[in-house]
Amino acid sequence: MKVLEIAVAILAAFLLQTIGGRYFWPLQSYLDLFLVASVVFGLTRGRMVGLVTGTAAGLVQDSFSGAILGLNGLSKTTVGYLCGVIGRWLIIRSWATRFLVFFLASVADLLILSVLGQAVERPVVVEEGLTPLLLCIGNGLVGTLALGFGDRMKKKI
Repeated sequence: MKVLEIAVAILAAFLLQTIGGRYFWPLQSYLDLFLVASVVFGLTRGRMVGLVTGTAAGLVQDSFSGAILGLNGLSKTTVGYLCGVIGRWLIIRSWATRFLVFFLASVADLLILSVLGQAVERPVVVEEGLTPLLLCIGNGLVGTLALGFGDRMKKKI
């Protein structure tokens, strides 16, 4: 069942990010739904599920974005795993702490991508200006809403 849920989440992220991004440009610039999926599964299901989700989501993102294959895969894997560790040791219930976790996960993802970009001599992996800050804020808002929606669905069941 976990594999099906991961596949559906990655497919939804792919469809919203790529197809929806063509018609609504903020989806491409200010959201990384693959990262949001990795963090959500890491926080709610544990470090190994976060790791698997991050790997799959990152490789799908690399495959269809034209990036070097493995950059997003490695960064999302690392962030998904770390969020799984954080989710096990910390109680993250309020919207402010959830937003903070998604914000910091986005910062970590951007830092990992920057370091990897420098390592493969492709330094422009992360955009300049306010775009990274707005990306972190967008991921924080969408991730907080996604976890809140998941909590409400659990209460109904």
